Amino acid sequence: MTHPNFRLQKVKRTLAKVNALASEMRGMSDEELKHQTALLKKELANGKTVDDILPRAFATIREADYRILGMFPYDVQVMGAIVLNQGNIAEMKTGEGKTLTATMPLYLNALTGKGAFLLTPNNYLAQRDKEQLQPVYEWLGLTVSLGFTNSDQKPSPQVKREWYNSDIVYTTASSLAFDYLFNNLATRLDDQYLRPFNYVIIDEVDAILLDEATSPFVVSSMPMVQSNLYRLTDNFIHTLQPEIDYKLNEDQTAVWLTLHGIRQAQRFFRITDLFASEYREVYRHIILALRAHFIMENGHDYLVSEGKVVLLDEANGRLKRGVKVSTGLHQALEAKEHVDITPNQQVAASITFPSLFGLFNKIAGMSGTAKSDEQEFFEVYKMRVIQIPTRKKILRKDYPEQIYLTTRQKLIHALNETLQLHREGRPVLLVAGSVENSEIISELLLDQGIPHNVLNAFNVAREADIIKDAGQKGAVTVATNMAGRGTDIKLGTGVKELGGLAVIGTEMLPTRVKMQLAGRAGRQGDPGSSKFYISLEDSYLAKNSTKRFKNYYRQLQKKKTDRQLRSPRLKMSITMLNDRVAANQQMARSNVNKNEAALKIQRKYLYDRRDELMRTAHLEKNVGKWLSRGISLYLDEKVEWTALELRHLMNQHFTYDVVNLPDNLELSHEKIQKYLEQFCQRVLEQKAKVLINSEQLNQFYRSALLNALDSSWTDQMAYLAKLSAIVQPWATAQRDPKFVYQEKAYQAFAKMFDTVAEKVVDNLMLSIIRLDKANNLIVYFN
Repeated sequence: MTHPNFRLQKVKRTLAKVNALASEMRGMSDEELKHQTALLKKELANGKTVDDILPRAFATIREADYRILGMFPYDVQVMGAIVLNQGNIAEMKTGEGKTLTATMPLYLNALTGKGAFLLTPNNYLAQRDKEQLQPVYEWLGLTVSLGFTNSDQKPSPQVKREWYNSDIVYTTASSLAFDYLFNNLATRLDDQYLRPFNYVIIDEVDAILLDEATSPFVVSSMPMVQSNLYRLTDNFIHTLQPEIDYKLNEDQTAVWLTLHGIRQAQRFFRITDLFASEYREVYRHIILALRAHFIMENGHDYLVSEGKVVLLDEANGRLKRGVKVSTGLHQALEAKEHVDITPNQQVAASITFPSLFGLFNKIAGMSGTAKSDEQEFFEVYKMRVIQIPTRKKILRKDYPEQIYLTTRQKLIHALNETLQLHREGRPVLLVAGSVENSEIISELLLDQGIPHNVLNAFNVAREADIIKDAGQKGAVTVATNMAGRGTDIKLGTGVKELGGLAVIGTEMLPTRVKMQLAGRAGRQGDPGSSKFYISLEDSYLAKNSTKRFKNYYRQLQKKKTDRQLRSPRLKMSITMLNDRVAANQQMARSNVNKNEAALKIQRKYLYDRRDELMRTAHLEKNVGKWLSRGISLYLDEKVEWTALELRHLMNQHFTYDVVNLPDNLELSHEKIQKYLEQFCQRVLEQKAKVLINSEQLNQFYRSALLNALDSSWTDQMAYLAKLSAIVQPWATAQRDPKFVYQEKAYQAFAKMFDTVAEKVVDNLMLSIIRLDKANNLIVYFN
């Protein structure tokens, strides 16, 4: 691996080439500058690479930024842009202008005609950046679009095609993930809208590629049969007594029934053995209800909003609308909160961010805090993290953590400091670890008569206005973790002289999140400060601490100290805890990525087959092959066939009519195969007579084949979702669960195509086809 200083020197040499063209660009007329786009495209067409034209392209867009926006990208921004074009991660501190930096590599890579994406963490930022920068791109002759709509009306495939055919697309990572899945569920070419992915810049890249890497995006299909056990098991939980009927581990991350609780369950549900196979679902629902009541917390893990249980992202305090916990836990939460229980649906398609971004020719990322995870970025994504120097020296003062024994002591000291800073006129950003804690801090401030704003999951609609005011003189803002919000806090008049923005944390947080929050102060050389108050009762510490740490906490409790804890040993323990949590999270991501690798290969193979079917003008040969394979598989179920058994098989899978077999039919596999193939041919000929032309017949064939593929794929994904848990016990037999997973996943995928062949037979033979009044084909599959 090359040394970071060498890579930065290489970036600086490219910067010098860009700067050398600045005066030439400044001397051009508007028309001459605009014409650079056509000239650069011509150079690419003549065999030059993107890297070859980089200096001139960057100089062009840099001058255009100045003429249209009045902002000329600084040298450090050009350096960041060079790193982004390399397909690496530019670590640029908060306030260094990442939005303007991205214009240069986006323009350069869009010149290829293959498209360029800028993905932001939320809709607000994507729309803001697109609207701000659209005039520059369009002035230079490129098209730009927003990859989503804020209206309730669902956009048509034609509208989405226009979005994604633009030279530059601003959208969110989640919008792109869902559009990719829906695009590959289409049954007609006209319903597809994506072109091959080329280049993408991911804003807040650590949040998307690391923090959200393990959460798949899922498109659901038909609901599963809804269980009526959720309400019943919820009622059962209310009959239980702590320690007698159930127990929680010290970290409150696991809960289980005691022997007394098991007997209580057997009496409540009137069963003899809770662990008998026929009562497996009862036991599963009890465990789900226990987790919903004693592990998942309202205000920490989820909120009830507008009569619905909505998951909460504690990393940034945002509601994750439309996202559900799988395996039935979401329904158990709904039963706990006495809201309508939503159906648990089958998965039609899913993808994780690592798989999605693996489809791009080149990916790049921006973040203020990515260096600490450089090794993982390189191992998983082959992306290097290059730190871009700040334009001005950072003047922010970061104070050591203030450690206290209890939450009460911590909050008292944090609020006292807030009151003192507020009297001095300095703006304060008070960071709470959860929505619940932000409300508590707000109440305490009100008791002191301190006016303030609260930014949490309940009022994200006012986010931009709240952030805009957070740097004004005397302002106090209470917020949940603001990582990835992407909006700078700018200081008001006279605030610099008072010392700038003060960030005060009131919760133990992961190192990277803490760095992001501290970075809210001291932007662009402004003064500022950060100080974090933590207690040994903070949830982050409680969930991740060791037995020795907990014993230390109990000893301090006996002493009833209210002083700040300054023990070097304690500070070292907290540092080690942070490192251990980060390592565990990296291992969890690694395991998910390894399992996802199998799904990624299978998904690509399936989607390629689907595309092939949709692009084939005449599917008769494909149909013949699938029918022959499906018939053979049905016949292989028996070694020998009788006439009665053959009639039964045909009534199950080939026809609902009375079957009259030829008297001279020889009941060997070979003869039956030939007879059934001819029978299928006659049935298909009869169905073709209903249709107007060969195009409609091909449409029928395509629908039958795609339906068989998609339904079998849904079953395959359901199996793979369970498989990751099924293979874990193999570790006790000295076999690597990840290897067993890959092996069984491959075997299941190979077997899936046998199921597809059998479903193709059923779809073609047992379906009902008709034409509506407009002569459009309608197909009913049984």
